[in-house]
Amino acid sequence: MQRGVAGWNDTEYDRQGRIVGWGLTLRPTPHSFSVDGAHLYTWCALDTLFFPAVIGRPARIESPCAATGIPIKLTVDPTSGVSALDPPTAVVSIVTPEQVSSVRTAFCNPGRFFATPDAARAWQRKYPGMDVLSVVDAHRASSPLSEMLLDDSAPPLQHGLE
Repeated sequence: MQRGVAGWNDTEYDRQGRIVGWGLTLRPTPHSFSVDGAHLYTWCALDTLFFPAVIGRPARIESPCAATGIPIKLTVDPTSGVSALDPPTAVVSIVTPEQVSSVRTAFCNPGRFFATPDAARAWQRKYPGMDVLSVVDAHRASSPLSEMLLDDSAPPLQHGLE
C-alpha cells in the first residue's frame, strides 16, 4: 500500500521523507487504533472500521465522543466485524462531500464517534449532508473502502482520492 499512497493527497511524511500515514497514521489523532500491541491512530472514525479488513488484523479502538468526551471503545475484527462496543448506543458521523481536494479535510475531519444519536445532532447541523449511522451500520458501509484499498489492479487515480 505504501507505493500506492505516495502520490495521494494528504499522505503524511516524516522529516526523512518516509510515509508515516494515510488514513492509518503514527501521528496522534483522537482515534486510537491498537493492533497486536502496536499503538497507531486513524484520521477519522470510519477509518477505524475498515482498516482492520485492509491489514487483516483485529483492532481495538478508543475515541472520545466529539460532543461529550465520553470514551467510545470497540473491537473490529476483519472477519466478524464490530464487537465489545461501549457504549452500545454509539454512532458514527459520515459526510459525503461533493468536492474532495483533501480527503482529510472534506471527509475525515467531520467523521467522528458520538456516544448517542442525540449527541451527534449539533455536529450534524454543522455539516450539511452528514449521515449518522450506528457503528455496526457504518462498519457495513465502510466495506467498499477496504475493498478499494485492497484492489491492486486499480491505479491511484482510480481510487477517487485525488
